[in-house]
Amino acid sequence: MSLEDKAKELGQEIRETEEYQELERAGDNLKSDPTAQELIQAVQEAQKTLEFSQQSGVQPGEEQVTNFNNLREQMHSNLTVRSFMKAQEDFNNVMKTVNDAISYGITGEKNVEGEK
Repeated sequence: MSLEDKAKELGQEIRETEEYQELERAGDNLKSDPTAQELIQAVQEAQKTLEFSQQSGVQPGEEQVTNFNNLREQMHSNLTVRSFMKAQEDFNNVMKTVNDAISYGITGEKNVEGEK
């Protein structure tokens, strides 16, 4: 079996994990929730405004920072967004485990948290 075939097989196995399936469901729920979409977009726009101010050498105003924090809190309070973020975190943990196993296969060294 070629390396490419093994990679495809690994991809198929990952696709069948509970974490991937939950990420897909949470992503679909997120796409179909206009309130969640609006909150995400508002947070992204507020973040861009803050970053632009900082990159321009201008300290963001207290109102801008407060607005961003309030929007971010609303977004994190939204059940659809929270479910998606949790699913994404769980899937990222699966992928870290896979990447650690691949690294071990290459180097023969286990990845210890906090070390490289």
